[in-house]
Amino acid sequence: MSLLKLSDKYGKTRLENACQLALDHISQPGYKNIKMILQSNQDLKDKNDNVQSECDMHAFVRGKDYYGGKNNG
Repeated sequence: MSLLKLSDKYGKTRLENACQLALDHISQPGYKNIKMILQSNQDLKDKNDNVQSECDMHAFVRGKDYYGGKNNG
């Protein structure tokens, strides 16, 4: 019951994300693990890291001509 009570303060979505994060990294997570994840906003950081990595996959790369690079020839 105490674990479910965390959703009153942090919301259901964050609690779900924190539980999933704990299960991904800890073999037998407990109340303290979930609470610490929520308090330190690690559930939000993990989500932001995934968005950042998706953005990196679609980055545009410009060649040396764009930046004023000179040919050494």
